[in-house]
Amino acid sequence: MPRPGFVLEVDDRTPPLLTMSGASVRLQRLALGTHVAYPAAASPSSDPVALVDGALLTPVSGNALAGQLGPETRLTIVVTDSGGPQPRMRFDVRRTMVERVLELAARCKVDDVEVVIATGLSRRWSAGDISRVLGDRVATSFLADGLITSHDVTSDDLVPIGEIDGHEVRLNARVAASDLVVSVGLRDDHHEADPFVLGLTDVHTISRIAGLGATREAARTTSALVAAKVTTFAVVAVLGQPWLSPSLSFLHRREWEWRLGDQLTYAAARQFVAALPVRGAQKLYASPTADYDVLDVIGGNPHAVHREAREVWRAANIVELGRQADVLVTSVWGAAFNSGNPVGTPLNAAHHALVDRAGSHVGTPLVREGGVLVAMHPLVRNFSNRIESAAADFFTEVLPETLDPAEIQGRFENGAAHDPWYLSLYRERFAHHPLRVFHTWYRLQEAAAGLSDVIWVGGDRRSAEVMGHRAASSLADAYEVAAAVVGRNPDITHLHGPGPLLGAVA
Repeated sequence: MPRPGFVLEVDDRTPPLLTMSGASVRLQRLALGTHVAYPAAASPSSDPVALVDGALLTPVSGNALAGQLGPETRLTIVVTDSGGPQPRMRFDVRRTMVERVLELAARCKVDDVEVVIATGLSRRWSAGDISRVLGDRVATSFLADGLITSHDVTSDDLVPIGEIDGHEVRLNARVAASDLVVSVGLRDDHHEADPFVLGLTDVHTISRIAGLGATREAARTTSALVAAKVTTFAVVAVLGQPWLSPSLSFLHRREWEWRLGDQLTYAAARQFVAALPVRGAQKLYASPTADYDVLDVIGGNPHAVHREAREVWRAANIVELGRQADVLVTSVWGAAFNSGNPVGTPLNAAHHALVDRAGSHVGTPLVREGGVLVAMHPLVRNFSNRIESAAADFFTEVLPETLDPAEIQGRFENGAAHDPWYLSLYRERFAHHPLRVFHTWYRLQEAAAGLSDVIWVGGDRRSAEVMGHRAASSLADAYEVAAAVVGRNPDITHLHGPGPLLGAVA
């Protein structure tokens, strides 16, 4: 296990600490008494082959994978994709996992094998994405014959596998017809959603388990139905914190451990982005890569695997905070949530701050009921015309009309879900499905429901107002705005660093 995270209390001897905002980084003095939560230490990756082979040979439950394969087996390898990790992996461990499964299948004389990418409402994978993640060896062997496909949530050939509360559940046809499915995935955050089900079912099923009004019971019963209909062997790699390239190494090191090289690269990054705000940020941060230490690889029955993977990830990343905060502060670094966009869009920045950062807790929320979230991001409206066309229109046309999720669902969701242009971009141009931004907004509003205010330091005021939030020019100004709610001496917790952190409040 890596060095655990910890909490630093700022006093008059504490040096300026690193904060991030979009593509900008700076060293900033924090208010005395602020509790700074540092995530677990990052470490470089190591060869995962032994861990992968161990997971296939000695699963946590059920039989070894080799015992379930034979010449007559119709095998489908499902690669789950929930959008992470970000920054993306320099060498994606899913490549090794898929290759070892394919080698094992070849030894067992399996000759009916296909690969399905479980993308759900996220953008479908291009040939370049497949080669980058799974490697040229797998891409060359399977792509030319059409044996690697990305799931299409709108496809007409999805197969009904049953009903839940009168609603039909439809599943990817190849997966439904398989004798055995090997699900290959990652555990890199605290989210509890089932990426297999969300990635392989139809639009209506996804909306019932992840849309407005979705419940854990709906998600549980849907997962149980899919598990009953599809024989699945799951393999999950549990990842540590991102170990960034030398040019960004200062981001994953604690400030008092910075070497001369870290100090120089920090200074260079500051000057480069300041001199060339767009081009400099694009060059430094547009598509950074990172190594991720593979903490464990777990195989077997999907339910047991995901439970075990969750516990391993929690044990490695949990930070004991001690108490709830009146004000929770977080950096919002674009490269931590927006692939190819060094700053990140306002909606994705808000999701990262409210759901991924403030929502990363065990039990008790990190900020008290009626508290304030302060996030650092410029909220620049830089949506991709291709990938996020639906999100751009949602931000400029829907949110100015209403912020209410129920009204948004009733007035706008159905039209966007059936818009020919959005669907064409999703099917043919590797854009996100139009419903993805609606679900993002619903999660945002759920996360913000217990807060009295969300304040964006350095954020565009008009963008903040569109989302029902406020903007401040500096951290001190944000505290001044928050004082009307939390008083002049609030308990402040600052979430440090770009990597995921799981907070536990006593």
